Amino acid sequence: MKTYLSIILFIVTIASGCSSEIEFTPIAPPSVTTNSDLLISEISTAINTDANAAGTRPHYVEIYNGTAASIDLSNYAIGYMASLDATTLAPWAFPSGNFLVLSTTLVTGKCYVIASPQADATVIKSDLTWGTTSTTNANASVPLQLSGNSAIALLKKDAAGTITLSGNTYKIIDVFGSPLVARVTSTGSSSARNNFIWTVAGETDTRNRTFFRKATVTNPATDWAKSKGTTPIDGEWQLSADRAWDYTNLGLPTK
Repeated sequence: MKTYLSIILFIVTIASGCSSEIEFTPIAPPSVTTNSDLLISEISTAINTDANAAGTRPHYVEIYNGTAASIDLSNYAIGYMASLDATTLAPWAFPSGNFLVLSTTLVTGKCYVIASPQADATVIKSDLTWGTTSTTNANASVPLQLSGNSAIALLKKDAAGTITLSGNTYKIIDVFGSPLVARVTSTGSSSARNNFIWTVAGETDTRNRTFFRKATVTNPATDWAKSKGTTPIDGEWQLSADRAWDYTNLGLPTK
């Protein structure tokens, strides 16, 4: 009997010292960063009288849906406003013809490209064309003529907004350029107006460039003085070399 009792006590001792539980530290899955709304993701400027532009206007605006869902573009519009000198500051204004109410649905992860009708369609693939068809002596105050001094705004319907387009109230949610920010005076163009330009990322001649929104930008921004940056590091935009337009990422999310 003592022998059996010793065996039983040994088994109980061993069993009480073991546990079937495995301890571990949970590892959280990586966070998924999505954009809060549509934003302007790419834009091209050019002076059509520049020899490298070959008399065309390779101007376009690309918007990107980096949110987690498809977006109804009928709630959005694009506005255009030209600057006619270096220093005059003015509030945003979009008279008839200077805004474009969008339509269709933009699915998540996709881009929508609005191009000048004078852009080379074999190079610049667009979803929609908008703007003047005049090739010479065009009125620069009307779209879509982007020479480094014409501002583009992305607007969204909002009952509390202050801008009325086609009977609906909008607010500006994102910009490239701004009439509220002074330009600098450059030289070298055959058009005096084309010498008034915004600096971007510290670059003082932005008349013939392709601009890309940095992939790290996930929210639209209306503070152009901040988002344009003063160096390649502190702003939200990167750009091609002068007269070296880059269309390889057109229609695609930023590289």
